[in-house]
Amino acid sequence: MRHEDEEERPLFTRRRYGSRWVYNHRNPAGLALIVIAPVVTVGVLLLLSYGAPR
Repeated sequence: MRHEDEEERPLFTRRRYGSRWVYNHRNPAGLALIVIAPVVTVGVLLLLSYGAPR
């Protein structure tokens, strides 16, 4: 739930030292991407490894 005084948080933020962009865990969409991205990656790798002909 959002409050009226809560500011909009960006989806990506810059790292402290450098020019790298990372997901913002304070944004709900960023937090969802942090959780979903590794799950999808592991699922694709498992499908590729079990579906590969031997």
